[in-house]
Amino acid sequence: MKEQINQLSAYQPGLSPRALKEEFGLDIELHKLASNENLYGPSPKAKEAIRSHVDEVLYYPETGAPTLRKDIAKALGINENRILFGAGLDEVILMISRAVLTPGDKIVTSQGTFGQYYHNAIVEAVEVVQVPLKDNGQFDLDGILAEVDEDTALVWICNPNNPTGNYVTHAELEAFLEQVPSNVPVLVDEAYFEFVTAKDFPDTLKLQERFPNAFLMRTFSKAYGLAGLRIGYIIATEEAIKTYNIIRPPFNVGRLSEYAAVAAFEDQAYLKEIQQKNAAERKKFYEIPESKYFFESQTNFVFINTNRPKDLYEAFLSVGCITRPFPNGVRVTIGFPEQNDAMIEVLKNFDFEK
Repeated sequence: MKEQINQLSAYQPGLSPRALKEEFGLDIELHKLASNENLYGPSPKAKEAIRSHVDEVLYYPETGAPTLRKDIAKALGINENRILFGAGLDEVILMISRAVLTPGDKIVTSQGTFGQYYHNAIVEAVEVVQVPLKDNGQFDLDGILAEVDEDTALVWICNPNNPTGNYVTHAELEAFLEQVPSNVPVLVDEAYFEFVTAKDFPDTLKLQERFPNAFLMRTFSKAYGLAGLRIGYIIATEEAIKTYNIIRPPFNVGRLSEYAAVAAFEDQAYLKEIQQKNAAERKKFYEIPESKYFFESQTNFVFINTNRPKDLYEAFLSVGCITRPFPNGVRVTIGFPEQNDAMIEVLKNFDFEK
């Protein structure tokens, strides 16, 4: 076994509703609001696509999700050879790390961001530099830039960031890319892109015209409601995609996953409904005085800062909401109105100064 793997632990999902009921002696319905899933679910057209093609599951899928790749390429106005799919962005991150990183390299990212960048770098025995977030939860792009040197193989920017929810603006990302060496890939993870309402959010596709080393990542797990089918993708240079394809397992995206994603992607009217519902419900969290303890979110979750995360987690649990505690706060997925209203009432009555 690789010695460095001893530094890591396998991913541990949160307890199930049944296990939580037993642990806390609860006799109420519990709602999972811990993993940033879209509780409204996927487009009805995606569900119909699954039903229509379920008899095809005995066959291997078409390698590389060719129909979906063509649809996305056409919609975005890019060459389809610049797109690579994975079983969720987790696998995309794994493929990139495995293809690029060698001992002696380093990656540069932030503390308080998505953990798989770190995890996969350690597996490949490279140095990981994690620059602290600013007090407002924002990435310290100047701090990250100061760490980029001749050993840097990858830079990871989660935008909007998970778990804080805030974002790097177009002007900030552009200024950052102007200073990063052109041979260093900057991976811009836009898993929550569809939930963004900020007008100054980066047009990363446009930036790629000037900065080919700006690689863009998106997913069908969040706004499209297909987390259980595992499908995400990266848009990069043809050269980079050709390299990553060598690592990609031949049938990594399932047949039903592709059918569902094609139908979901084509149903932009349904996606717009989800975006509007999420924006309206997210706004409610920021209309209460306690929002001064929240990071500004452009996602389908809100990060609440507190030095009593366990207490707040249990308070949410008492009203039937399973959330995600962190050492410095609690992340809550935006759910249905009744769940959000219950969590907001908890927040109104929580003593943040204690």
